[in-house]
Amino acid sequence: MKRRVPVVYNDRDTWLHRRDPRAKLGVFVAMLLYMYVAPTWEWMVVSVGIGLGMVALARVPPKWIGALLALQLVNVLGILAFPAIQRMVAGGTAFGGNFDFGLKLALSWQSALLVSASLFTTMELTEITDGLRKLSVPELLCFTLEYVFLLFYVTISDLFRIMDGMKVKGLEIETRNPLKFAKNVPSLAVPMFMTVLQRSNTMMSVLTMRGYSFSNEGRELRHDLQFDGGDTMLVVAAVAVLTVTGAVNFGLLTVPFLPASGA
Repeated sequence: MKRRVPVVYNDRDTWLHRRDPRAKLGVFVAMLLYMYVAPTWEWMVVSVGIGLGMVALARVPPKWIGALLALQLVNVLGILAFPAIQRMVAGGTAFGGNFDFGLKLALSWQSALLVSASLFTTMELTEITDGLRKLSVPELLCFTLEYVFLLFYVTISDLFRIMDGMKVKGLEIETRNPLKFAKNVPSLAVPMFMTVLQRSNTMMSVLTMRGYSFSNEGRELRHDLQFDGGDTMLVVAAVAVLTVTGAVNFGLLTVPFLPASGA
């Protein structure tokens, strides 16, 4: 069975898919700021709930998001479970010390993952970079982002090709079992390193020949970006949530059922 290169974009027709990339990038920035101004872990629970709603709205594949959340299990254990066990062994309580801060941090990561997945799976790579260009982000950053993602996808494709070649020679790389795959990774290191070097130089030359440049500020966009009422509503909602959270954090406002910092 031929392996397919996994891509971030999820080709669907949802309300989030139809939103302007600039609006979604704005929501992403608001989410990052929210993580810093949220007073307590209860506020991050709200953020996780919003993230789950956005994931459902964007129709992110459950297996895909489940795998990403599973990767966070080690971080959660390191931040919450292991310190709690150490406190209990020392005769203290499991929820003492900096447990609240650790819980807020753990929930922040889950929230960031959910919101990011719901936003970036609804945008093609060229949509992201076109949105950045419309926001007057320097062409150097836009070109670099696009180049890195393209190189990443091509590298994965080459990795699968190398694995298929090894299989023909009698060395099959197990991909379903993480432990067996990790054991065989060293045998892929050298060919992958050489492939990345060759691909990076070739891709840069081809992109330059086709008119792509670090300094090409006036390059034509590949998507017709239209900021409509739905985009305005999305941005206003994100700004409103961030504003209320910041006001609570600085003691200017109180919200029922959600404690302020130090409460």
